[in-house]
Amino acid sequence: MNSADAARAADVPPSTLRYYERRGFLTPARDPHSGYRRYTEADVRRVRFVRRAGELGFGMGDVAAFLALARGGAVPGARLRAVVDAKLDDLDARIADLTRMRTALAAVADAGEVGACACPVEAALVGGAAEDPVVR
Repeated sequence: MNSADAARAADVPPSTLRYYERRGFLTPARDPHSGYRRYTEADVRRVRFVRRAGELGFGMGDVAAFLALARGGAVPGARLRAVVDAKLDDLDARIADLTRMRTALAAVADAGEVGACACPVEAALVGGAAEDPVVR
């Protein structure tokens, strides 16, 4: 498929395909007559993986390590372990933040009519406790 079709299938702009190619994440075949890039379904899946990994907070170096691992390449175990451990720590912190935010929003929703109060949502976001967590 051509770059426009591949970009559409992967839900990215065509410039993203070129960026991923420069980074070494893609190596599309070239049409022997026109020289245009030709992408496969595997290329589209790889683009989706790279994009999603980025959305989840993995850096391009991390993505390169994951792709090397997927290709059966050698990735130093210590490096891979460090990436995984750091991401687990990050996810645990984000889950704790989201749990605090959910608790604060649920308290507001359960309270019914909202009047003047210390804001439990603000407290959840900054990590402290609201002076008056009960919404009046």
